Amino acid sequence: MKKQVVLIIALSFLMATGCTDDFEALNTNPNFPSSAQPELLLPGIQREMAYNWGDQGWEEGFTVVQYGARLQFTSGDTYNWSPSGDPYNNAYASLRDVENIIRGTQENPEAQNYYGVALVMKSWIYSYLTDAYGDVPYLEAIQGISEGNVTPVFTPQEQIYEGLLADLETANTVLAGTANITGDIFYGGDILKWQKFANSLRLRLLMRISDVDNATAVAGMAQITGNPGDFPIFENNEDMAVVQWNSDNPQPKFNTRSGSFDEVRLSQTLETRLKALNDNRLVVFAQPTSASGKGIYSDDVNDYVGMPNGLDDEAALGYSPSGNPDESGSNFISRLGILLACRACNPEQASPTASQTIIMSYSELQFILAEARERGYISVGDAATYYENGIRASFQYYTDRVAVGGWTEIANAMASTDLDAYLAQPTVALTGTGDERLSKIALQKWISLFYTGFEGWSDWRRTSMPEVIPGPDNANDGQVPVRFQYPNSVKATNEANYNAAVQRQGADNINTKMWWDVD
Repeated sequence: MKKQVVLIIALSFLMATGCTDDFEALNTNPNFPSSAQPELLLPGIQREMAYNWGDQGWEEGFTVVQYGARLQFTSGDTYNWSPSGDPYNNAYASLRDVENIIRGTQENPEAQNYYGVALVMKSWIYSYLTDAYGDVPYLEAIQGISEGNVTPVFTPQEQIYEGLLADLETANTVLAGTANITGDIFYGGDILKWQKFANSLRLRLLMRISDVDNATAVAGMAQITGNPGDFPIFENNEDMAVVQWNSDNPQPKFNTRSGSFDEVRLSQTLETRLKALNDNRLVVFAQPTSASGKGIYSDDVNDYVGMPNGLDDEAALGYSPSGNPDESGSNFISRLGILLACRACNPEQASPTASQTIIMSYSELQFILAEARERGYISVGDAATYYENGIRASFQYYTDRVAVGGWTEIANAMASTDLDAYLAQPTVALTGTGDERLSKIALQKWISLFYTGFEGWSDWRRTSMPEVIPGPDNANDGQVPVRFQYPNSVKATNEANYNAAVQRQGADNINTKMWWDVD
């Protein structure tokens, strides 16, 4: 009997010890790793969000502020918008991985550069997300696996911006030392360039809120521009935030159907504005009409023809630039430029790598600084110098990219542009009244933001410049949309918090303005 008791006690002890040893393994959720490998997560986040940013640039980014117009399937161009799952779903899918990087690196002194990069990525993605919808889950977001919160509250946009600006300031501080990160397809692990992106992006967001929280905007801009040693910003085109695609991962439009590419054509708005400025970027942004027989380049600007925005399907397909019904349809309207073309559209000439996806350009930064100086938000530098830098940088960027594509005639046309003469034109030179100068800055910034996500739309919402005139068949009572509607899935799965956001922010329709849109 004593032997049986001893045996039972011994077995109990072993079982208890074994259970204790295995407790952590048995109670670890394999779908929520306690640590993540940032070098494996980072490139996927960057690639996925760059594709999404490019897709939105092709759709609403092109049509709503009239770089391109829809020849077919024109509902987006006529503002007949439905609730949109993009960028909402893609953004939160990527933000989960961003948060995994942050959790695994924030307290690790050897991984601070990954932490800083993750903060920059988080700030860019959330700014993209909130500028699409307004209030979105932020403070309680990404807690479904870690804390079981699958119905997060929507954070007011003002608080989201406070968080993003604080994170970018933190990122600038923690990004330091040698390049010790891998998997980075934005900058190849160059930490100084990440610092520059953090501060340049912060200037973008500070300008965004300058009409609604001017004190914060001015203080932040002064901090950055007054101390370039501690707050470096983009200094040239080599610093800009872009994704360089390769043959295995080509530029987003390279593998699309020719029909999908051809649905979007040159907008008459972009055509007329560039021609009025004698602006050679027209030959990059568009191709000559098929009817001209000139291929991908012509030295006659009359061979580049746009179409009006906001036509319904029937009117768009029947549109004739000359008014002659025998000269209507796709052969008489310019495609968008060869830089963006699909290989099915131009089998011998399209490039998988010449077009980069621009997240933020040096040119955009210079126009931000030009406006800030013109408005008196900063005291450093000269508005005209920033403005001219922005124009020159845009021309140089596109000259370089068409050269990479091997399109010699287009590259030569761009390289031969007399920029001094271009800048001296009365319609370009930064002269006139304060309002006239701001209007010129806005116009040149708009041109430079071609195919930069929907940043052109965001800047137009803030400034109402340059003018956007809804097309004749618009379905929104003559109003230009100022936001996306929340996805239907959000209404179905997070109804109480969705309703609270709508009550606070305003109706869930495309005419409810952003917090920062007070123009």
